[in-house]
Amino acid sequence: MKESILIVEDEFIVANDLRIMLEKAGYKVCGIAPSVAKALDLIKAKNPNWVLLDIFLQGAKTGIDLAGQLREMNIPFIYISANTNQAILEAAKATEPYGFLVKPFREKDLLVMLDIAQYRHEQGQKLVKPQEISLADQVGLIAQKAEQRDEKLKQVAQVLQSFIPFDCLAITRKDQSFDSFSLYLIKNSLNIFKAYPVSELLEDTGISLRDYRSAKNNLNESGNHFYNNFDFRRLKMDSLWIKALSDHYQYQSTLIFNVSASDRYTYAFQFFSKGADSYNQLQIDILNKNQQVFAAIVDEIVLKKDEEVKVVKDRRPITPLVSGEAAVSDFHGIVGQSPLLKAVFRKIEIVAPDDTSVLVLGESGTGKERIAATIHKLSPRKNKPLVTVNCAALPLTLIESELFGHEKGAFTGATEKRVGKFEQADGGTIFLDEIGELPLDSQVKLLRVLQEKEVEKLGGNGVKKINVRIIAATNRNLEKEVAEGRFRLDLYYRLNVFPIELPTLRQRKEDIPLLANYFLQKLVKKNQRPVTGFSADALETLMNYDWPGNVRELEHLIERSLLMATGELIEQIEIPVIRGAVAGMEDNNFRIKTMEEMERDHILAILTLCKGKVFGPGGAAELLNIPSTTLNSKIKKLGIKYEFVK
Repeated sequence: MKESILIVEDEFIVANDLRIMLEKAGYKVCGIAPSVAKALDLIKAKNPNWVLLDIFLQGAKTGIDLAGQLREMNIPFIYISANTNQAILEAAKATEPYGFLVKPFREKDLLVMLDIAQYRHEQGQKLVKPQEISLADQVGLIAQKAEQRDEKLKQVAQVLQSFIPFDCLAITRKDQSFDSFSLYLIKNSLNIFKAYPVSELLEDTGISLRDYRSAKNNLNESGNHFYNNFDFRRLKMDSLWIKALSDHYQYQSTLIFNVSASDRYTYAFQFFSKGADSYNQLQIDILNKNQQVFAAIVDEIVLKKDEEVKVVKDRRPITPLVSGEAAVSDFHGIVGQSPLLKAVFRKIEIVAPDDTSVLVLGESGTGKERIAATIHKLSPRKNKPLVTVNCAALPLTLIESELFGHEKGAFTGATEKRVGKFEQADGGTIFLDEIGELPLDSQVKLLRVLQEKEVEKLGGNGVKKINVRIIAATNRNLEKEVAEGRFRLDLYYRLNVFPIELPTLRQRKEDIPLLANYFLQKLVKKNQRPVTGFSADALETLMNYDWPGNVRELEHLIERSLLMATGELIEQIEIPVIRGAVAGMEDNNFRIKTMEEMERDHILAILTLCKGKVFGPGGAAELLNIPSTTLNSKIKKLGIKYEFVK
């Protein structure tokens, strides 16, 4: 008899179907509960090994409320829900389930998800994960930084992204005064927030001060609310300000959350999203549990005035923080000392000695490939191959051949036998970079390889067992990809056994001086240039920039600045500016384009700017902050021609 399972589901027909499927597969169903209260009674009496948990149940409490208690009792659970929108997935993700099954599902789907969940649970039992840096701790670290208030709030907005989806965050003191605190943090196309005072937005949207005051007073209602679809359209009818702001930036839903601060005022955190159905009661429940964190944001950041900074024009070089390349403080070649990066180092040390699958998450340029190489280097497989596969660069017609190999004559053009990437990595590690770009049909075949530990070549008659460790990476939000049907949920949970999320460079700006000097030392040695450091102005420029391309962009910019330096000192840093690429839709006379059209036009504009140069310093790949192989793949896919190359 397999493990016992408790079903927490308020629809009897669904619950009974689940019971029949599970008992047929040899599991013991110890009970069915329609509510949280009944589930707790059954857990106390039956002590189940697993819980299948619906999100919306009878009574006031949800499955997410029960999930927190299950974690305290160390009982693993899987969600079963009819809803997989991004908002639900992110709320569920915060409780760390072992799986998520979407209704309606087949018996095979249920059993596969249970197998994956059991695998993840077994792997998790072997690894004692380091405690994540909590939201409260992250806000505390940001508050302590010697940076301007708006810069700190931009970093807070970045952190809140992992708890609630939004494209704009308004923080407003709820009183009748126009000059009370109001600030809008708006995300651009590069996922970077910019702080806007109300006065600037009024000018951009063409709304009068009077209309803004009226709208602000209308929001002085008590309680926390969310508005989706029709409710949001009705809210726009009642508020010229919200209508103007939402029409200008294409927002379609909002959530308002109120907190009391130490100055005895109430502050409203208003989240706006471009999605039409982004918010729900579950998110308000999560925000309520973090009331103290939001109060700390107001007390420790919003209400703290910027310290006066005396700018001293120091023309002396900023010498390296340590002398000698070998003395540079790093972790196996990864440079940085910020708390967020040290948390990543702790995770690497824990997971590297094991064979557990790892999913590396982070924006382009944060160093995901370096993390994968470090995990392999510190593992028992270090003397075996590390095979890297860029999933975005694989030709659609040859993905299976590249990954799994083919026999001679398997298809037109297969003139010889080919060994696939998985077979090449046998005994070692395979790094699947940009896994989010893999087509759905290829995801099915990859899932089978991960489950069965065997590959079958195209045109072959048999299978070959392989012993490979999987490290995958992506700069995409996989929960969103799953919600929108572009990534398989079962594959996501198979890969996401031990996630490592890399902080952006703008989240750890305290590492910039160390990184800048590290790159400078390396490049000076390589190019034999007599440059000794940076001027104060140059270093200040580096610290004030938001780094959409992260560490990769910083390295390329240091290299370019070194080549342009005329003395012993890098006096100036020329930050790249691509007008129109991130500014949004400032002209109201625009034609709505598809995402493919926008991507094609943007790539064409950058190629024109670079005179057709794709890779290398000053090339289009560098400006776009993506690998040149990825850019070439996109150029072919979008049918871009650039005969203007000279």
